[in-house]
Amino acid sequence: MNKEKINIPIEKLMEREKVAIFQAKKKRRVGGTIKHTFLVACILGLSILGSSFVFTGMGEALTNIPLVGSIYKEFRDIAADKIERDHLATLIDKQDSQNGLTMVVKEAAYDGARLMVSVVYTGKQDFSLDGFSYITINGQPIKRANGRTAQDDIDTNTIIEHHELTFANYDEYGDKIDVAVHGENLFGYEADLEVTFPLEKIAGEISAFTPQISAKTSDEIYTVTAEKVIFTPLATRIDLTIDYPIEMDANDTWPWFEYYITDDTGRVYDGLTLQSGMLPDQYGHHMILTLPPMDVVPSYLKLTPQVTNREGLKEEVKELELVVPLSK
Repeated sequence: MNKEKINIPIEKLMEREKVAIFQAKKKRRVGGTIKHTFLVACILGLSILGSSFVFTGMGEALTNIPLVGSIYKEFRDIAADKIERDHLATLIDKQDSQNGLTMVVKEAAYDGARLMVSVVYTGKQDFSLDGFSYITINGQPIKRANGRTAQDDIDTNTIIEHHELTFANYDEYGDKIDVAVHGENLFGYEADLEVTFPLEKIAGEISAFTPQISAKTSDEIYTVTAEKVIFTPLATRIDLTIDYPIEMDANDTWPWFEYYITDDTGRVYDGLTLQSGMLPDQYGHHMILTLPPMDVVPSYLKLTPQVTNREGLKEEVKELELVVPLSK
C-alpha cells in the first residue's frame, strides 16, 4: 500500500459527517422488515474512523484532522471502545493483487458472536462502483442475523472497507476459523481477489443466561420470550422468540418490533447502539438484538418493543415489555 501522506480535505469530512449523521438515523419499513438506511454512513466508512482500525499510511493524515474523533464517536462500531482499550483486533496484513488492483486485509476480530474485518483496496486507475465483496468462513457462506459493510474513498484509487456482522447462531464456528475475503470485479477492475487467513476467538469471559421470561398481549395474538442473553468481548446478544398466528407466515405480515433497552443504571440502548436482525427463513420467529459489550453484567435489562402507527410515530407495546433478570 502507498505509505505516503494522504491529504483528506477537512471540508469533505465535515460535510460527510452532517449528511451521514442524518441518514444513519433514518429507517423505513418495507414489507415485513425494517431496513436501516446506512448508505451514506457506509460511504462515510466506519473503518477509517475507528481508532483501532487506522491503517498504516493513514495515521499521520488522520491525526492531523481534529474532526475525526467526533465523527468516529458518532459512527463507531458498537464494540469500538473495548477493541481500542483492550487491543482486541488481530493484525492480518495479507494481500492479493490482480490486473492493477490490490486487496489488503488489515485487521480482524472474532468472539463467537460477531466478526469484524477491515480491508484496504488500492488501484492503478480511478475507482468506479462496480463489483462486490463478501466473506466466507471455513469455505462456506456465513449464516448471519445482521451486519453491514462500510466503505470510504481516501483518494481516487484508495478505498477502505470494513465488514461487521452478527452470527445467526452463537458459537456456531468454534474457537478457530478460516476466514476468506472475496472481491469480484471490484471498482471497475477485472479481478477475482481472495485473501484467506486463520483467526482465533478472542480470549475473554463469556457470561450466558437463559431467563425464559415471556410477555403476551391481552388478545393473545403475540407472545415474546427472552430465550438467551450472552455477554461476549464484542457484544451483548439477546435472543428473542416471537410467536404469532401462523397465517402471518403465508402473507408475510409477521411483526418486526423495534426495541429500545434500558439497563439497571438507566442507560438506554437504541439507534446506533442497538442492532436488530432476524434469523433467515424463520419468518420473524427468532429475533437477535445486539448491544455493545459490557464489562459488568447488569442485574437486569428491560426490553421495550415499539411499533409505528399510521401517522408514522412510534408507540410502545407495554404488554410485551420484558424485564429480564440476569444473575448467577
